[in-house]
Amino acid sequence: MEQPEFIKWLITLGVGGVLAGFMFVFYRKDIKQYTELWKITADQLMSIVKENTASNTKLIGLIESAERNTLRKTDIDLMIERKIIERSLRETVIKQEQKDTVQHGP
Repeated sequence: MEQPEFIKWLITLGVGGVLAGFMFVFYRKDIKQYTELWKITADQLMSIVKENTASNTKLIGLIESAERNTLRKTDIDLMIERKIIERSLRETVIKQEQKDTVQHGP
């Protein structure tokens, strides 16, 4: 549309039509701004969720690794305790045999 024709058409609408036109234009601008803000917020939220997911995945890996190491440490502790008990029993048996040998002779 050419400028003069647009102005003539706008005049035919009257004051109410002009006000409605302005309201429509401002409404569209407002919706555009809101939509842009919403897109920015959604993008920020998505990046936060991705970062959280990555850090949670790393944390789960660390916890599982620590748990495996804890189990290994427990197993090692049990083996050491078993060795100590076996050695103690062996020493007790050897002492008992020595006592028996001394008391009964060779």
